[in-house]
Amino acid sequence: MRIGKVISLSVAAFLGFVGLTSCAAQSDINSLFGGAAFTKPLDYSAFAPPEGARPTNQLIDGHLTFKGGQVASGFEVLHDPDGITGNAKNRVRRLPAMDIWLVQSGDAIVPVVRGIIKSPHPYFDLVFSPGAVWQDDSDYSRISLPMAFMEKNANCIHNGVLTARISGTGQLSKVLLQVASETCGYLKFNMWGSYDAAWQGVPPAGADTVREAYEEEVANRMPVAPLSRLEGTDATVFAQAGTIDPTDMTAYGVVHEDTHYVGGCDTRFGTYPYCDSMVLPSYSLAKSLAGGIGLMRLEKLYPGARHALMRHHVPQCDSRRWHGVRLEHLADMTTGNYVSPDAHVDEGSNGYLPFFLVTTSAEKTEFSCSYFPRKRRPGEAWVYHTSDTYLLGVAMNGFLGKRRGQGADYYDDLVAPLWQALDLGPLTKEIRRTVRANPEPFSGYGMLFYRDDIARLATALAGRDQRLEDALDADLLDGAMQRNPMDRGLEAGSSTLRYNNAFWGWNAKDTLGCADDAWLPFFSGYGGITVVMLPGGSVYYYFSDGYNFTFSEPVKELAKVSQVCGVTE
Repeated sequence: MRIGKVISLSVAAFLGFVGLTSCAAQSDINSLFGGAAFTKPLDYSAFAPPEGARPTNQLIDGHLTFKGGQVASGFEVLHDPDGITGNAKNRVRRLPAMDIWLVQSGDAIVPVVRGIIKSPHPYFDLVFSPGAVWQDDSDYSRISLPMAFMEKNANCIHNGVLTARISGTGQLSKVLLQVASETCGYLKFNMWGSYDAAWQGVPPAGADTVREAYEEEVANRMPVAPLSRLEGTDATVFAQAGTIDPTDMTAYGVVHEDTHYVGGCDTRFGTYPYCDSMVLPSYSLAKSLAGGIGLMRLEKLYPGARHALMRHHVPQCDSRRWHGVRLEHLADMTTGNYVSPDAHVDEGSNGYLPFFLVTTSAEKTEFSCSYFPRKRRPGEAWVYHTSDTYLLGVAMNGFLGKRRGQGADYYDDLVAPLWQALDLGPLTKEIRRTVRANPEPFSGYGMLFYRDDIARLATALAGRDQRLEDALDADLLDGAMQRNPMDRGLEAGSSTLRYNNAFWGWNAKDTLGCADDAWLPFFSGYGGITVVMLPGGSVYYYFSDGYNFTFSEPVKELAKVSQVCGVTE
């Protein structure tokens, strides 16, 4: 992870910077498949099925492979204060090798492997998502597949699309790939290229199972409508265009009365053609959804786990500074160990940077155990440390391993099954981990979502979905969701903010003009990510990367149709 303030470029400014006055027309894409120079980025409409697209006349199941190291035809750096693209070791301008098995499901093309794909590329891993397949106007089968680069050892996401033609005899055209949006505050670029690749029209093992799983995934999605159809509200408020630069906004939406009202999904070259498949990073949303939920599930299964001494389950932390620190203190970030008592100073200091840079569990755990000195007794002061949530994950794995044996893993065994019970998408099944021996979940960041995952997961929590209520410890959950006025958590940087069991709480009383306190639970992620939950199940969320964490006006707008004042649960 890097820390830095982005100087956002407007679309018009960017086009002027690279000498472009318009995107290449849809018709230009035909010559590119044959090997013509890919000199300018395309409007993303060129990667989407045209209106009235014909179904394919053959089943497109097969194997697509790219040789790694191919150089992008075009690469434009928009923001890179750390010099990542200028470091030749990162090879950011070169394509990772790709090995993709695909199956066709109706008019969709679906990758067999979903989630994080480890790549030998020095800087990027890969994520592939479902796209589209159709018969194009030259009678070739056309595939268009959403893909994303994910920064290794971190959570930055750069979204793109690849597309190619396949002849009736299985001959593959050039593959066109374009990346022109991201949720990444410290690295922004456009990449476009025409690449050699190979295609084998051989169905992968278990193709029908993949098809069935995808069809079930789509059927489980929440109904979607544009935000303009949310009656009783001004849809423009939810975009926060006066506060968040539109070029920094990846996606935003509202859930109200079981409908998912959506906005965003724009790129620097038109609307992203597969909004339901756009990959969204968690950053610190994972503190709530991995660490916090993990402890609630552990406590439900093993009452008293929340009070377990963490040094008994993390041998590297068996020193005096950790005496008396319990698992719940880690979830609350109230260990008493810190350098600065100011809420966010430690997290942004240069001395803390090694925590994010080291890659093995031994290194990350050793740093987390030894860096901060003891200043207060546990439970007395709140200071924001991602390493506290990481250690919570290590401690939960240690606790669970003593009861279930070596190899027990809190995320795989306790958290991912909850997401499966809620029928969330396949990206939620995993979390970024340390490498090599004893891989530990990052816990404080490293998850991925589709927008439907966020909408349904947050709605399940806000709406008291019985599948979660039955599976999680009631006391911890009620405290996290601000349902217990006697358990709000400690003040977290402001008199209107609390942090409890890895969830944030915000008092909306003054913003909404309520007579009494109106505490709302929310999740918050690095760069500008917020998911706020209202009583009864309504949700507002946005994913951005301009370092703006404002959400009071959208909540005020949503409160016009979803009561907050006077609601206690």
